[in-house]
Amino acid sequence: MASTTESVDTPAAAAAAWLAQVDTADAAASWTAAGAAFRAATSPDGWGERLRAARGPLGPLTSRALAVEQRLDGLPGAPPGAYVVRQYHSVYDGVKAVVETLTLRHEDGAWRVVGYYIR
Repeated sequence: MASTTESVDTPAAAAAAWLAQVDTADAAASWTAAGAAFRAATSPDGWGERLRAARGPLGPLTSRALAVEQRLDGLPGAPPGAYVVRQYHSVYDGVKAVVETLTLRHEDGAWRVVGYYIR
């Protein structure tokens, strides 16, 4: 049987935990939990503004389903390492449907979100 740390330290678990913070508009916690590249790209306040601008108009989350997961040994222009890109089909009250894309990188012994895109 896997230890609790091993069972939680998966890209799926890391993505779910991070998205739960984003879904409750907890910008500070999601920024802190994100990977180094994410934190280097924006300040906590900047992330909070972007999160409110992107998610606020959508309304509450109705459903989210994983559509694609891709494991990669690197990404162009990114630091070397193991990456996972997870794409979700999500539905919010304010719109019919969107695609959310999370990029996670394995760093410091854990999977961390380094990119979040919603369209």
